[in-house]
Amino acid sequence: MNQQSREALIDLLFLSLYLDDHLSLAEDEVLTTALDSLGWESAEPREKHIWKAFSRAREAAADAIKTEAFLNERTVPIKSAGDEGPALTWLSRVLGSDGLSYTEQHFLKQIESRLYQNG
Repeated sequence: MNQQSREALIDLLFLSLYLDDHLSLAEDEVLTTALDSLGWESAEPREKHIWKAFSRAREAAADAIKTEAFLNERTVPIKSAGDEGPALTWLSRVLGSDGLSYTEQHFLKQIESRLYQNG
């Protein structure tokens, strides 16, 4: 996974937690595992990106139009890098760690359709 798709995935992971409006211990553990497994290849510290990702996700989750734009923007670098599979796998693992709510299932379907649409 390249750095652009890694950063986009981190942003999507945090948005998914905001949209669900529920963070369980199981999700937190799998999120920590995901962040550690993804690695980091930037001069900017990972923690700095994480804090920015929290802020961006919170803002995007507050408005449906912003959420749509956020999803569209973040899926582009993932798709461009060919990282659709790993991205969807990590999102599914984090969200599914405590069972998938309807909101989480809907979110994953939105991501999947953007990642695997033609064109």
